[in-house]
Amino acid sequence: MRSNRPVLAVIGRKSSGKTTVIERLIPELIRKGFSIATIKHIGHEGFSIDREGSDTWRHSAAGASLVVAFSSKEISMIIRSMKISLEEILKFITNLGVDLIILEGFSSAVLEDKSVGKIVCVRNMGEYEEFKKRVGNELIAFCSLCSLGEHILDLERDFGILVERTLDFIKKRIKVLEILDSLPKLDCGKCGREKCEDLAKEVYDGLAKIEDCIILKTEPTLNAKIIIDGKNVPLQPFVSEFVRKTVLGMVSSLKNVSIRGDEKLRIEILKK
Repeated sequence: MRSNRPVLAVIGRKSSGKTTVIERLIPELIRKGFSIATIKHIGHEGFSIDREGSDTWRHSAAGASLVVAFSSKEISMIIRSMKISLEEILKFITNLGVDLIILEGFSSAVLEDKSVGKIVCVRNMGEYEEFKKRVGNELIAFCSLCSLGEHILDLERDFGILVERTLDFIKKRIKVLEILDSLPKLDCGKCGREKCEDLAKEVYDGLAKIEDCIILKTEPTLNAKIIIDGKNVPLQPFVSEFVRKTVLGMVSSLKNVSIRGDEKLRIEILKK
C-alpha cells in the first residue's frame, strides 16, 4: 500500500476492542507530537453517514457525486457514485499534512501488506490462531480485552508495551520512507528485490546500501534526462537512450537544424 506517511491498522472481529485500542492510542501518540488521521471501515450494506431529508442528502439525491458540508467547526465530505480506492484516500489525507494514518478494519487489504503496521485484536485463542496464520510482516502486537496468554497483550495490563511497540514501528517506518524517497520507486527488480521498498528496508537494517540501486548507479552515465519542475525523473538506460534518439530525430527534421548527436539539448514546456 503506497503512502508517504506511516500507516497502521487495528484489525479484528466485531467487539474485539479495535475502537478501544485506537481511542487510547491517539492521545499517547499526540503527546509524542504526531498529528493523526483515522479511517474506519464500515461493512454494513447500504450504510450512509448522511441523514435522509437533510440538505446535503437532497444535494446528493439531485445528482451531485461530491457534497461538502462546511461550518466553522468542521468540514464533511460525502462522496457518492464514485469508485475511490483506499490508496487514493490515503493520498488525499496525507496532502492535508497529517503525520500518521490509523485504519480500523480493512483486514483483507492489509493483513499481508508489508508496509502497514498491524495491531490484531482477538477475543479468544481460536481467533489468535486464525490471524497468526494470515498476518504478514510488520506485526506490532496481538492484543485482547482479556488475559489470554503470554503472546497476547492484555490491554489493561500491557497497554504501555503496546504504545512502545507502536512508536517503534512509526519511527522505523519514517526512516524507511526517508530512504525510499531517495530511491527511484520504479520497482524494476534490477537490484534483486521485488520492490524499491524492499531495498529501503534492507538499507535501514544495515543489510544493503542505497548504492545497490542499479538505476542510481547508472544515472551518471545516461545520455538523456527528464526533469519536471526541477525534479529528476528516474530512467533506465534503455529508456534514456530511447528518449535521446527520439528527441534528436524529431529536432533534426526541423528546417535549418543540423544534428551531430552529441549536443546538449534542452526542451522547455511552458505552463499556460
